[in-house]
Amino acid sequence: MTIFDNFERLKRQGAFPQITVVAGESDELVSEIRDQILAYVNFDTANLSQSYFDLTEADANVALEELESLPFFAEQRLVIFENLLNISTAKKSVFDEGQMKRFEHFLDAPVESTQVIIIIHGKLDARLKVTKKLKKIASLLEANPLTPQELQNYFMKATKLKPRVLLRLAEKSNFSFSIMKQNITTLEIYADNREIELEDLEKIIPKSLQENIFDLTDLILTGKTKAARELIADLVIAGEDIIKIVAILTNAYRLYYQVKIFQAQHIPENIQTSQLKIHPYRVKLANDLVGRLARKYLRESLKMLINLDYEIKIGRADKELLFDVTLAKLILNNF
Repeated sequence: MTIFDNFERLKRQGAFPQITVVAGESDELVSEIRDQILAYVNFDTANLSQSYFDLTEADANVALEELESLPFFAEQRLVIFENLLNISTAKKSVFDEGQMKRFEHFLDAPVESTQVIIIIHGKLDARLKVTKKLKKIASLLEANPLTPQELQNYFMKATKLKPRVLLRLAEKSNFSFSIMKQNITTLEIYADNREIELEDLEKIIPKSLQENIFDLTDLILTGKTKAARELIADLVIAGEDIIKIVAILTNAYRLYYQVKIFQAQHIPENIQTSQLKIHPYRVKLANDLVGRLARKYLRESLKMLINLDYEIKIGRADKELLFDVTLAKLILNNF
């Protein structure tokens, strides 16, 4: 189940839990669920029975006093703590030792009239005593990255977009939830209440840099030197830096080389995804692409790109010239 499924489950229960924790490695999903929770509880800064504290900026003692106090203006009090870094794996602190003891004391005997929402941008540190205590008494909404199918399923319910439009939009958005949401808003404004078609998407939403690099890789592997140079020139004109292009291209070839090794060991894609810790769609594309490529070519190409990055950074020559020479070598070495 996704974090959205679990959030819906909590809402169906009626009364929101006394203590809710939102945490996980997907920062964009943590932010999205935070916004949805604030809307669900009708959070209003003018409401004196509701308090929000970004603990990286707020006075920790004032925040704890709100947590420990009985409500004055209403029967219930809502207290929201964002960035309680002490209980995350970030190895940073917003509460000192005494303040953490006060927080733990509250967890031992929560004020019945106080509802608490804790938002962590990152993973909880499972080794900590306070984390173990929280997991026992709180409802946890864990923000794990969505699979391509989960991403499509969410927006299938949230929008009226056709499945093929959603799939293409997900590809163009690098399967990023926040980018996809932003792109949908752009498309809806452009379409002006009419049905959004695939043609609208291709016309309005530009290709991402990652998508362009994949196209560049395909041009290199098929020996289309002129088209590859034109694409690089277009990217530079659009404001992309050669160093950034080289870095992403290097990461692409590193992925291809790793996948080629996995293929030789007959390791299935789901295990590859787990070991590489990247999006399953990227792993699928890489597997489709490297089948026809020699392992030696990928190894030597990766070495070339790493050396290119070094030579650009030490100023061996003009970076565009160095890139062009390496581009020619990448193409020639595959033929």
